[in-house]
Amino acid sequence: MSFPLRLAVYLPVLFLIAIVVVGQHHTNARDTLRAALKRMLRWDLWTLVLLVVMFGLEFLLIGW
Repeated sequence: MSFPLRLAVYLPVLFLIAIVVVGQHHTNARDTLRAALKRMLRWDLWTLVLLVVMFGLEFLLIGW
């Protein structure tokens, strides 16, 4: 499976999970979607950081 296809599946699923997580704390749709978008972006940043660390360790331990 190619990276763009994985990304095309990962991002919407991550957004739907964020809606469920923050939906428990908000009473209207506008606040829920805003908070879900912020949380998804924060999770995307963490995903990017973890991918960079993972590839860095791979480069250091396994080599090019």
